Amino acid sequence: MSGADLHIPQAPHGPLARLSHLVMRAEAALGGAICGVIFLLMLASATFRGLRHPLIWADELAVHLMVCLAFLGASLAIALRGHMTMGLLPETLPPRPRAWLALAGDVLILMFLLVMALVIWRWLDLPGLIRAGSGAALAQKTFSFIYTDPTQTLGIRKIWFWLIMPATGLTGLIHVTAQIAGDLRDLRQP
Repeated sequence: MSGADLHIPQAPHGPLARLSHLVMRAEAALGGAICGVIFLLMLASATFRGLRHPLIWADELAVHLMVCLAFLGASLAIALRGHMTMGLLPETLPPRPRAWLALAGDVLILMFLLVMALVIWRWLDLPGLIRAGSGAALAQKTFSFIYTDPTQTLGIRKIWFWLIMPATGLTGLIHVTAQIAGDLRDLRQP
C-alpha cells in the first residue's frame, strides 16, 4: 500500500472507535516521519560512502527503523482492514452473513494479538526485571541480555527499538476491539 493509497476514514462514532481513529492517525504520521528519516539516512549513507567516509551507523539505524516501521504498518493495517483477505466470499454473501464473517475474522485477529501479547510479556520478563533491580542483574541471574544488549554501531540498547512490539501490540488490540464493537453493532441492526 503506497502513501497515495492510504486513505484514513473520517472519525467514527463511539468512544472506542474514536480512540482507534486517533491512534490510527498518530501511527500514520509516525510512519510517514520514520519513512522520511530512513530516506535521509540512506541518502546520507550513499553520499558519504561515495566520498569514501561510510556512515556505518546510518545503515544500522535505518534497519532498526525499518523493523519499527513494519510493526507500525501491521497495526495500521489492522485499523484500515488492510491485511490480505479472501475477497470473493464476503462479496458474494448477503449483509448479515458478511457481518458474521467480519466478526469471525476480527476475533481471530484478536486471538493472535493476545497470544502475541503473552509471548512479548514472557520475553520482556518485566516482573523478573523488577525483582532483579536492573537489566545487568537480570542478565546475571537468567542469562537474558534483553535489557543490556547493545546495537553494533550505535552503542544504544536494542530494547529501545524492541519496545515497538508491545506498543503496536497494544494499538493493534485497540483497533481490533473497536472493529469487533462495530461488527456487533452491525449484527444488531436488522
